[in-house]
Amino acid sequence: MNDQPNSQATNIPPELRSNVLSDENYSIVICDNLPDYPILGFLQLCADRRFHECIQNNFRADANLDAPQKYWIHADAGGTPKMTEQTIAPNYCYHDKKVRLMGWSAHGNVCGGFPPGTEDKVIEAALYETIPHKMEAYPEATHFVYFARAIGIAEAAKSVLYCLKYEKGQITTRKG
Repeated sequence: MNDQPNSQATNIPPELRSNVLSDENYSIVICDNLPDYPILGFLQLCADRRFHECIQNNFRADANLDAPQKYWIHADAGGTPKMTEQTIAPNYCYHDKKVRLMGWSAHGNVCGGFPPGTEDKVIEAALYETIPHKMEAYPEATHFVYFARAIGIAEAAKSVLYCLKYEKGQITTRKG
């Protein structure tokens, strides 16, 4: 961190200053307010961003959400299989915001949430073992399940996304 005071923070009105940080340790940025979109969906995924775009685009399409601001994301290493005890965000969306479109995901090709050397099939199995618990915890939701992995060599690598949809006992599959 720079030892020089941040010039952006020197002319900030007192009501905008934090009482926790000193002027030397932070800057203040004023941002535009975004519209308050309704929360219609929830998507849990691994913090590894390699597959985020693919998973999020498919979740939005599958859930018929026309804007990324209409759903929450909840990301941590290992994705859904490693986040089973992290229920604050999905509970808030489901119980408080009445979200009924919920996505769960994981990926292969080395996931930092699993021990080194864990095979894709083990991670994929962990994801699918978690889904019945999600369906039980959030029974009124439509559940979208995604497992992503890379295929091909580095120069021509593509991702494949395996997609499932669980809706009140009905299971449909799609390979993307």
